[in-house]
Amino acid sequence: MRRGKAPTRLRAAGVALLAVSAAVSAAAQEDVPFELPAFKPHFTLQWDGLARFDYIYNLRFRPDIIRGRFEVRPEIGYQFSDRFRIGVRAVFDDGTDKNTANARNFDNYRSRGETVERYYLEAKPGDFIVTVGAFGLPVAASEMLWDHDIQTPGAAVSYFWNAAPESSVTFSGAFLYGPQSQGDHTRIGVGQVIWSLGDISRLALQVGAAFWYFDPDDLKLFFADGRPNLIRQNYPNSSLDGLLSNYRILDGNVRVTFWIGRIPAFVGIDALTNFGLRGEAKREGAGQAVETNLTLGRVGTRGDWRFFYIFQYVEQDALIGAYNTDDWWFHTWYRGHRVGLAYTFLPSAFLQGSFMVQQRLDRQGWLNRILIDVVKMF
Repeated sequence: MRRGKAPTRLRAAGVALLAVSAAVSAAAQEDVPFELPAFKPHFTLQWDGLARFDYIYNLRFRPDIIRGRFEVRPEIGYQFSDRFRIGVRAVFDDGTDKNTANARNFDNYRSRGETVERYYLEAKPGDFIVTVGAFGLPVAASEMLWDHDIQTPGAAVSYFWNAAPESSVTFSGAFLYGPQSQGDHTRIGVGQVIWSLGDISRLALQVGAAFWYFDPDDLKLFFADGRPNLIRQNYPNSSLDGLLSNYRILDGNVRVTFWIGRIPAFVGIDALTNFGLRGEAKREGAGQAVETNLTLGRVGTRGDWRFFYIFQYVEQDALIGAYNTDDWWFHTWYRGHRVGLAYTFLPSAFLQGSFMVQQRLDRQGWLNRILIDVVKMF
């Protein structure tokens, strides 16, 4: 019997030895530093798109407007390294209204046509980001002040400082020239500081302050053929060939991101004052604006949904109406409410419906706008 058990014991010892050897080998492998694969320069291709149904009614001096808009924006880039990139983006637009109606409809875009709207070089030396060319404005601002679709020729630099665990400060500055495409030569300078605290996956707070300096040029009230240009609802000067006020704007914003169960939530407040009022605008004190924003949910992953409510109050010369969002009919001199709901039906593609009511501050009636958008995100 004892002789019969000996081979069994030997086999057990052999299995144990192999197990110990494997464990030692695994431990030795864990001690070897992990090497990231070398970065390979490569091209990138991204695109986004919009299909929009737009219905505006209760206009005081015009019949109702029903129109469609279709836009595709492909962008090709070359990533030299993780700190150096160049890119160019084209935009292709088609719509049911003609380009000659854009200024009269207060649009920031061309209904029909194609152009290269973005071309940029981006470098990230250390904790800096430097961008030159034409690009999306790298400053945190609500669309009450700046339309995020406007691409801005110029240069910008940002510096990131990690002040403490889960706390950082960002300093940004930009010089822009002629952001609008309709013969605009306006020069714009902006500087901003943002303090961020917390973790966006739990609770995060962001507080920012910015100063904007606008030096308008060629924002005439009318084109040579009599069509209205980019002044929109701002006070014109006495000769109707420019703006009445200067625009020296101090903008402050507070943004809080948190979670309600599994639902991400966002609350934002943006308030600004224009210290460059002149003439009648100064006498009336028409230089204040505020936006509040409540958002629940998000978009991007199939099945995601998002609800939002936005309130805006903008006095006549609080900001330049040529550069803020055209999702609202009036650009200044109004109060309004907008509510919307979006559903992500495919990855990075969502359907959104929104309803807006807006009132000119010098009028009694309210106009209404319905937007139904199908959006393909980058």
